[in-house]
Amino acid sequence: MHNGKFGCALWGCGWVASGHINAYLKNPDCELIGLGSRRSESVQAKIAEFGLDGITVYPRFEDLLNDSRVDIVSICTPNDLHAEEAVLAAKAGKQIFLEKPAAVSEEQLDRLTAALTEYHTKTVMGMVLRFNPLSQMQKRLIAEGELGKVFLTNVDYWFGRERGSWMREGKRTGGAFVLGGCHSVDLACFLLGSKITAVRGDAIRIGDWYDYPPAETAQVRFDNGAKGVFSCSLTGFTPYTANIHIIGEDGTILNDRFYLRRFREQKEFFTVDTGVKKSGDVYSHPFPAIVEHFVNCLKEGRDSEHNVASAVNSHKACFAICRSAACDGQWINLK
Repeated sequence: MHNGKFGCALWGCGWVASGHINAYLKNPDCELIGLGSRRSESVQAKIAEFGLDGITVYPRFEDLLNDSRVDIVSICTPNDLHAEEAVLAAKAGKQIFLEKPAAVSEEQLDRLTAALTEYHTKTVMGMVLRFNPLSQMQKRLIAEGELGKVFLTNVDYWFGRERGSWMREGKRTGGAFVLGGCHSVDLACFLLGSKITAVRGDAIRIGDWYDYPPAETAQVRFDNGAKGVFSCSLTGFTPYTANIHIIGEDGTILNDRFYLRRFREQKEFFTVDTGVKKSGDVYSHPFPAIVEHFVNCLKEGRDSEHNVASAVNSHKACFAICRSAACDGQWINLK
C-alpha cells in the first residue's frame, strides 16, 4: 500500500493500456505509481494523453518489479510476453491484472498457472465481456433456470481492421481465436458455467496481411451436454461484433434480445437496454468495473473468481481450435 492506497503500475503502453490507466485513475482506492514499456515513446504518449506529469517511468520491467510501492501490476504487452512476465511479477510478490490472452500456448499457460499457485498470487484477467451489465444479466437468467436446459450456444467475434506490428505474426498472437475470439469463447463458458470438453476447428486464409489464417470457425462440446458453433474473423469489412446466442428448452437469448417461456403471451423477442455499447474501443469496455472488483478482492484477502485459473479452459479451447484447423479439422479432446 502507498499513502493508504493500492499502488498500481503498468508494463506495456499500447492501445489497451489506456483502458487500464483510465480505470486506475477513476478508482479512489488506487494510486497510479508508474508506467513502463520497451518503447519510451509509448510511455510518453500515455503521459501526454492523461496528463501524468511526475509519474515514475520504468525503462525495464525489473525496475517496476523492484518498486516496493507497487502492489498491482497491469501487464499489457504483446501476447507472447504475457505469461513469462506474469511469472516474474508473481515471483516479485505483485498482484496481477493480466491482459488477455494469458498465454499463446498450452505450455506457457501451464508454467504460468503453476507459478501463480506456488507464489499464492492473486490475479484478474482482462476478459471484459464478463463485466458487461448485459453479460451479468444473461448469466443470472441462465443460473436461475429461465432458459431451462441449455443445449445450443453460438458465438461470433468479428472485428475487421488492419492490426499492425506483432499482431500480424501467428507465433506472437497465438492465432485468430487466441488474439480476439478468446473473449467470446470465454463468455460462452462463463455464461453457461460449463467447460468445453472437445473442439473441431477450421480456418480460412485471406489476403497476406497476416501470416496466419485471420478467420477461424469451430464446433464445440460442453461438459453439460450443450453443443456450439463459434466463429472469429480479424478481417473483412465488418465493425466490432461480439454475438452470443443461447438456446434452451425454456428460453432463448440473442445478444440483448430475449424470448422466455415464462412470458407465454409474447410473440416475438423483447429487447433489454443495459447501456452496453457495441464497440471495440477500450474506453467502452468495463475496465473500471474490473479494477473495482479486483481491489475489493484484495481488500478481503481473496483471489478473484475472474482470475487466470477461471480462464484456463477457454484458453485451451482456443489453442485446440488452432491445432485442429491445422490437422484437417480433427476433433481434439481437452484435458
